[in-house]
Amino acid sequence: MRTVYALFVGIDDYPGGRRLRGCVNDARDAESWLRQQSGTLAPVVRSLHDGQASRAAVLAGVRQHLGQGGPQDTALFWFSGHGSEYRTDDPREATGHAQALVCHDSLGPTGQPLLQDSELGALLDEIAARGTHVVAILDCCHAGGATRDSGFAPPGATSRGVDWQPWWQVTAAPREGGGESGPDSARHVLLAACRPHERAHENLIDGRIRGYFSHALLGALDRLGSGAPYGAVHTLAEERVRTRTPFQHPELRGPEDGGFLSGAAVTTGPFLLRHTAHGWEVNCGQAHGLRAAGAEFTLLGGPTSRKAVVRQVHPESCLVEPDGWQPGATDRYLAHPVAPTAVAFTPAAVTLAGDPGPVQLLSAAMAHVPVLAHGGDGLPLRVDAAGGWARVSGGAGHPVPELPLRSRADADRVVDCLAHLARWHHILDLHNPDPWLSSLVRVTVEETSVGRVTHSADGEIVCGYTLTGREPQVMVRIHNQSHRRLWCVLLDLTDRYACSPHLYEGDFVGPGRAGLARRGEPVWLRLPPGRALVRGAFARDWLKVIVTENELNLAPFRLPAWPPETPEEGERAYREPAVGGLLRLTTPSQRRDAGGPAHDVGRWGTAQVVVRTEVT
Repeated sequence: MRTVYALFVGIDDYPGGRRLRGCVNDARDAESWLRQQSGTLAPVVRSLHDGQASRAAVLAGVRQHLGQGGPQDTALFWFSGHGSEYRTDDPREATGHAQALVCHDSLGPTGQPLLQDSELGALLDEIAARGTHVVAILDCCHAGGATRDSGFAPPGATSRGVDWQPWWQVTAAPREGGGESGPDSARHVLLAACRPHERAHENLIDGRIRGYFSHALLGALDRLGSGAPYGAVHTLAEERVRTRTPFQHPELRGPEDGGFLSGAAVTTGPFLLRHTAHGWEVNCGQAHGLRAAGAEFTLLGGPTSRKAVVRQVHPESCLVEPDGWQPGATDRYLAHPVAPTAVAFTPAAVTLAGDPGPVQLLSAAMAHVPVLAHGGDGLPLRVDAAGGWARVSGGAGHPVPELPLRSRADADRVVDCLAHLARWHHILDLHNPDPWLSSLVRVTVEETSVGRVTHSADGEIVCGYTLTGREPQVMVRIHNQSHRRLWCVLLDLTDRYACSPHLYEGDFVGPGRAGLARRGEPVWLRLPPGRALVRGAFARDWLKVIVTENELNLAPFRLPAWPPETPEEGERAYREPAVGGLLRLTTPSQRRDAGGPAHDVGRWGTAQVVVRTEVT
């Protein structure tokens, strides 16, 4: 049984007329919910309410209580109270503001310093680095940046934020250690009540004063259960808050498919269907490659006849209508995993050549994968089958190792490889036909004291190993040259056909400012395992930034390398071909032709650079 070390902080009784009324209610209700899960979890709880929640007590609770967690344990930090923000020139703060939690003894000229985002985040990540799954839930103003503009309050609501006071001192933010260019060491998951520049609110709900976010989050957990993935929990809570106020947008920072309070991967689809005030919505939009109405999604885990057809496409999402089925009473209060089954893009054009028997096996296997077609105008891929082996070619990345081709299972494996390459190229080729927003963002790769950076004649950024064999280190920045705040994610597409947002997992960048990859630490570039460090050896990374005005679903942009780096990844990719990334499609019962570009390309854009890491 998983042990959950939980620290619940709720502060209503702030001095100086800054009193709140629903924060202790939130903390107590959250604690009650956790204790009700004792059949599957073992809670170890510490609670700090009102005057107990001094800065020293909160820090001690994090270090000593949550710090007890080890591998296979969970540390849960819950804070309901005031938040604040301040202007900063720190280049690691892409919005130009930093955030902090207001402890009980911080409101006063002689009070204690606030608990800054950088300080709290570093403490939580320290615990996560020891193998504990760490979750922070913050119901306060500016929460989306508190482990990292004032909004409008709806009628009757109270804002959970205070303006920065002149006596509050800012301490130097700790610098985090270096790392590799692959996914960083474990970090905490953040569920935040609002975006960094927004305010969170509380109001009378069901006869008690509650935080909008806390009430919505616990309601989502009641419906979905403690093992639900973070993405589903967040999407339900976000919609419930959105029905109460348009000025507060809860955020999730962490893996969408991680199980709540465990982090274990939960098999789900890349997209979620939910009911909103505007109708049924799927978190798939133009920035994912969905071009036009007419596309089709199938609900996973139920009857294959349950489909939804796209009626309107927006940059980050689309509105759909159930097709041939009537949602039940409970469907409106759930998040349904869905996979696209007929999407408006051109499938890869596959040429099959070689021995007739294996070619026939491959052709039969391809019939169930809409992302692949025999010929056409799509990405040209080729399979040469001979002597019981298949050689796949045509991709822009490193050559794919030969695959066995002696059985139907082998043929499915080869087709899975083709589909993976098609998915990767689809992300690589994403662009908005309207170049306006794309022209206002760019990615730069800057030299540090380790390695050298040059530019090739064909526009590649070339990063060389040092003469002593050290991997080059660079600084990567995302520049927003527009006059508006933009949400940005930086994708690293490697030549082993992997894609990951780990360098910059989505955040707002202020107008005229830049976001720093890896939170300001250098990006280490190196050749992947298996490539000899000999003169002339190289690897490529395509660094692609996608910008929108609102947060984007990142699940479709997480692709493992091909071939998978571990046997477990390989088995998972083989067993679960229908729920991988964006273009791993299920087979439609009736194929819909969605063709044609969208009339409204929407406000989103991309920028891209190619980085070549080489041994000279």
